[in-house]
Amino acid sequence: MSEKCLIAEFNNSEKFRTAIEVLETADFTTEEVSIVTHASDENLSELRQATETNESGLSAEKTTAASTLAGGTLGAALGTMTMIGPMLVAGPIVGMAAGAVGGSLMSAVSRWGIEHDVAAQYEAKVRDGSVLVIVTGDAIRVNEAAAMLRTVPPTSLEQFDK
Repeated sequence: MSEKCLIAEFNNSEKFRTAIEVLETADFTTEEVSIVTHASDENLSELRQATETNESGLSAEKTTAASTLAGGTLGAALGTMTMIGPMLVAGPIVGMAAGAVGGSLMSAVSRWGIEHDVAAQYEAKVRDGSVLVIVTGDAIRVNEAAAMLRTVPPTSLEQFDK
């Protein structure tokens, strides 16, 4: 079965949170989902604080709020994001980006069949404040993610063959 890549762009933090929750309900993992945001994203700070609160085992009320806000497995990835250039990245794309020439995040996604000019457009969108949710895997799993994310809906949603 062929491998695919899905990139969903969100420029609304509430829709982004909902997207993460939707993917979690379908048992998508940090091995399948990457998150890319600009390092200065103020909404990310709120999500990371909620995740850290959840992981530290504080009150049930705070834990419930953090779980609702940031999700479980995928939400926890927000607490372990890696800075690459001006962007924060979580998920399997981290290793690819770190190994890319010059540490360019979007040049790393060329492994997923994304043309350089398309990757540059996504990089510009992240610089302008969008958050990307990238799902990779077999065609069935990526199509499932696409159908689920359309219900949110994202600002843009594109699939690429690996």
